[in-house]
Amino acid sequence: MASMRSLKDDWLLDCYSDAIRLQLDPKFIRLLLNEIHRRLEDPVFRRTWFVLSGK
Repeated sequence: MASMRSLKDDWLLDCYSDAIRLQLDPKFIRLLLNEIHRRLEDPVFRRTWFVLSGK
């Protein structure tokens, strides 16, 4: 099984969007969000996240 760190950025963001939309387990959503926050140090990822999250 792949770890969160091996997920490509677009897959991670798609997975997070789907998890929210489908109201999956809050622990899983929190795990995805923690990985997103870890990746925010990357300027390209940060721009993409802010566009998708509406911030």
